[in-house]
Amino acid sequence: MPIKITGYYKLPNSLEPQLVDFNEVFHTSFMRKFTRYKSFEKFLNGGKFTIKCQQDFEALPENEMDKHVLQSTKFKSWQEMLDYATDKYILKK
Repeated sequence: MPIKITGYYKLPNSLEPQLVDFNEVFHTSFMRKFTRYKSFEKFLNGGKFTIKCQQDFEALPENEMDKHVLQSTKFKSWQEMLDYATDKYILKK
């Protein structure tokens, strides 16, 4: 069963950051198009990150995530990947 990872993101026209589910933001077609993985969970596993809960994900060093993103996606950083995916997600909502 996939682990549910969420994050807060400031959506356009919203006063407060909104909770988003990363399995929805990083859906299969996004992951296949922009990464070497079919799912966000496989992407995390590919980086050899041990993620069993939300706290594990939040504790990931950003520089390690940046390295994995640079090596296995079309993005230069985790923040760039997150911003792009979230923007795409918002446009579909």
